[in-house]
Amino acid sequence: IINDGDFVYNPRKSLSAPYGPVNIYNYSEAGIVSPLYLCFTIKDIDKKFLLYRFKSPCWYRYIYLNGDSGARHDRVSIRDEVFLSQLVSVPSVEEQEKIAEFLAKIEERISIQNKIISKYESLIKGICEQLCGHNKTCKLSDLVTCKTSLLQENEVNDNGRYPVFGACGIVGYLDDFQFDNDAILILKDGSKVGKVQFAVGKYSVVGTSVVLIPKISEDAKYLYFSILTIDFDKYKVGSGIPHIYFKDYSAEKIYYPEKERRERIVKLLSTYEGKVNVEKGMLSALQRQKAFLLKSMFI
Repeated sequence: IINDGDFVYNPRKSLSAPYGPVNIYNYSEAGIVSPLYLCFTIKDIDKKFLLYRFKSPCWYRYIYLNGDSGARHDRVSIRDEVFLSQLVSVPSVEEQEKIAEFLAKIEERISIQNKIISKYESLIKGICEQLCGHNKTCKLSDLVTCKTSLLQENEVNDNGRYPVFGACGIVGYLDDFQFDNDAILILKDGSKVGKVQFAVGKYSVVGTSVVLIPKISEDAKYLYFSILTIDFDKYKVGSGIPHIYFKDYSAEKIYYPEKERRERIVKLLSTYEGKVNVEKGMLSALQRQKAFLLKSMFI
């Protein structure tokens, strides 16, 4: 049982938290967490400062050197008393508060940037509905070939020659690639099931998405915009984690006018998409700044 302000350590590894995430429970009523988690309270230190410390990589070496080998590769195995014995460099209270406040403002700016991008993406989808949401005569299966991937996200590295696409864009890199075609990626599993992405050049794809390769390569961008008009929610199945399957939505019909009109639609929508890419570049810069600060401000 945990209470407001308690810290919770989840030993499950992920790309964003390679030694497991630490968070604060922020609810007025008591809560219950799995006994697999380590829960603790703190004193004589600013809570937000300590939270940001655990978002930084400064404590990874301690966990790496003091963790035990466990039966599961996706979890950290470390005894509670060993975890709680790690040393923490604590500056003055005033400096703790300033560091926490500054990092909070960076996170707030990142949140605003995400909202800006979301607004532009909604605008593009709305324009797609106006331009491509009528006279749907061609079946999707007649225009694309569906490919799948078995790549897992934990096989992806931070370095490599070719990008790897996951549920929310590029999640890492590899020295080899799976695909060399402009294509549309459709997320088939998870909370964001039905999310549509566009991939160009040489790349790989995590197995949670399918890859729709146009039968006419010049149609790739137009088909991407047209597929944004498909309502994937009606194809969701599964009581827990939702899924969609290409075999179910492959009969969806899309608007497929003459080549000249397709090119005009792509030109118009690509202008708005260019603005989205600028905003995404700014978001990436903010995220890099945050990562640099987290790495540099804690010892």
